[in-house]
Amino acid sequence: MIENSSRKFLPVAVPCLVIMIVIMIFKKPLTSFGLDINFLIFANLLLYLLSYFSFIIQINGIGSKSAHAFVRGLYASLMLKMFVVIGAIFIYIYAFGGIVNIPALFIAMVIYLFYTSIEVAQLMKIARKKPNA
Repeated sequence: MIENSSRKFLPVAVPCLVIMIVIMIFKKPLTSFGLDINFLIFANLLLYLLSYFSFIIQINGIGSKSAHAFVRGLYASLMLKMFVVIGAIFIYIYAFGGIVNIPALFIAMVIYLFYTSIEVAQLMKIARKKPNA
């Protein structure tokens, strides 16, 4: 099941690489705007991995015959994302002594919304194809 779901999640791998390439190409202009490039790269990778694992959890819930398993998968992926993102933000704030790069944090939030929208679109396609049992 994981091999098949990895292929279905491929539309998120391409934007992840595109975001990485854009960050690397526009490194100097982004730095001149005061953005922390290392934070953006780490946030992009973290959000990509979170979306991938969340997708795997939810795809297993969609494949289950029980509606409860689907809801558990949905909540598990939501909790996974929430706790990891909050933990990463607290570690970031603690590591830099309370000095936070607000513009980079907002860009990371936009990247999070982007990954979530692609993830939801892919899950909706899979759910539509699932035969009603």
